[in-house]
Amino acid sequence: MSAVSQVTSRAEGMSSEDMRVMTRQVDHGQVRKLVEDHFADVWRFLRHLGVPEHWVDDAAQEVFIVAARRFDEIRPGRERSFLFGTAFKVAQSTRRKFGRAASPDDDSVVEAKVDTAPNPEEELDDKQARELALRLIDELDEGQRQVFVMFEVEGMTLQQIAELTELPMNTVASRLRLAREVFQTRFARHRNIRRAGR
Repeated sequence: MSAVSQVTSRAEGMSSEDMRVMTRQVDHGQVRKLVEDHFADVWRFLRHLGVPEHWVDDAAQEVFIVAARRFDEIRPGRERSFLFGTAFKVAQSTRRKFGRAASPDDDSVVEAKVDTAPNPEEELDDKQARELALRLIDELDEGQRQVFVMFEVEGMTLQQIAELTELPMNTVASRLRLAREVFQTRFARHRNIRRAGR
């Protein structure tokens, strides 16, 4: 059963009274649509924030349970922002609760999108680059990693990141600048080591 199905079937298994209390009179179809439209993005975002793969389904489910409970607080057109803000808090809570156990070698976070079939050498190079990028992101300071992922991977603006993290804009910009510097320096060092080894 997919995680999306688990979230929606969990809601379907509730008594009508529980569902009404949970969703505050919200149409169950609206909650289902929210899950179906945004689950994959929330799941990926949680993984990029460092939630280990074996906990990410539960963390994503928690995000949507919170969203269902607070559905009336979600402004139309701001669903993604609300969900990412909730996911940010759930990721922090999960990481504090269980510690950092994400495997830097886990490339399931990055989906390979291939237009043409690469040769085996190109596939190996791509896989190694993904693994390296994931490891370097995972090695960033937590605050820097969060801002880096939100900006570089999720395409959020500095303003959106500041709102989600409740940090001053200058702090967000500083963390992003530092994260980029650290990432680029480490990436260049690894690339040079690899080239020297050939």
